[in-house]
Amino acid sequence: MDSLTQSILLELLNFSTSQNQKLFVVGGTLRDFLSRKPCSDFDLTGKNAAELGTGFARSLNFTCVPLDKTPGRRTARVILDQKQHLDFTDLQGKNIEEDLSQRDFTINAMGLLLTDFLSGRKSIIDPHKGQEDLNNKKIRVLPGPIISSDPLRMLRAFRFAATLGFEIDEDTLNEISLHRAKLIETAPERIWHELTLFFKTKNTLALLKTMHGCGLLDSFLPIQGEAFAQYQRLELLLKNPSETFPECADQFTTRDFLDQQYLLRFSVLKMNQSPNITQNLRSSNVETQFINQAIDGARRLNEMCLMGNQELNEIYELTTKIHEELLASVILFITASDAEDRSSFCNLILKFYYDQFLPAINKKPLLNGEDIIHQFQLSPSPLFGNILNRVQKAQVLGDIATREDAIALAEDIVQSQTKESNE
Repeated sequence: MDSLTQSILLELLNFSTSQNQKLFVVGGTLRDFLSRKPCSDFDLTGKNAAELGTGFARSLNFTCVPLDKTPGRRTARVILDQKQHLDFTDLQGKNIEEDLSQRDFTINAMGLLLTDFLSGRKSIIDPHKGQEDLNNKKIRVLPGPIISSDPLRMLRAFRFAATLGFEIDEDTLNEISLHRAKLIETAPERIWHELTLFFKTKNTLALLKTMHGCGLLDSFLPIQGEAFAQYQRLELLLKNPSETFPECADQFTTRDFLDQQYLLRFSVLKMNQSPNITQNLRSSNVETQFINQAIDGARRLNEMCLMGNQELNEIYELTTKIHEELLASVILFITASDAEDRSSFCNLILKFYYDQFLPAINKKPLLNGEDIIHQFQLSPSPLFGNILNRVQKAQVLGDIATREDAIALAEDIVQSQTKESNE
């Protein structure tokens, strides 16, 4: 850890000592510390730890936020800066051993006095052989009603396995299989949060198959057909996009696209889900819109490809309907099948989108609503939208290039409309 964080923790140690209270480093902090990974969040526990953390924050002018006010398990977060914080949780039980026995997995059920943590002494309190499982890269649930008391821990086992690159212990998988139906008792928001953390990790295919094998996947998203085959093709494409899309591989490295990859992984499962299934999930409106539009766009691409119609006019109409989710739609479409003939079609669509469509619509419009009002003395009406859409289309397709061209086209549209109205 850096010198500033160490000095703050030393201040905390002095403060807790002055209050005659012991603090223990626990959870993910200790797990990462033993794995020689950098720590940015520090999990601490002790008797009345939340109250201690609040007092410590006040003494050094740090912001303190209560995360849980439930008596007996209060948690307070002390924010050091934008990247670091300390979480103080009241000790669960009479001593640290009882507290650790109420946690989820053995690798998270270890403790170390803050004094020893800062001095480098590794006198780990490890009642459930967490260090052994950490060395063997195993996710093992603690004995007792750990899963039944919080069924979300079943998904969390897969999330830890994915993020840490560990395997889930066979007995733990049996426990998950036994209690899998209980997952629906969990709040949909919590399920979705765990899933997003899981899907933000690379190389999740094997774990997804395991999740399916023990029945957990079916409890919230039953799938059928080509789900795993498509998922594998998706992972291969994301690893090496230049092999499939040599002319626009750079689009796969943008921050926006990288931030949306977890939604693509989920979209593959959703588009292969069993019919008439209601999901016990609750994504945000933005996430839901992305998923639905990407899947709908993939289906539109499939229809267009089957019709064999690759005229620019049809490509433009399709692009305007999909637009912002076009790349995601193309990826879902091309990975839905291993047919090689989809590649040229998809490259044609993306070339049009990035080389022709986006450059044109990102320019200042050749004509806007005020221009139409002043030029033709028209009041706002549905005709406005028709004129603006046709002018944009003509600009994208290269049929017009100047404001004069746009006005001439608009005049033709107005005259045509007037003629139809008089007939």
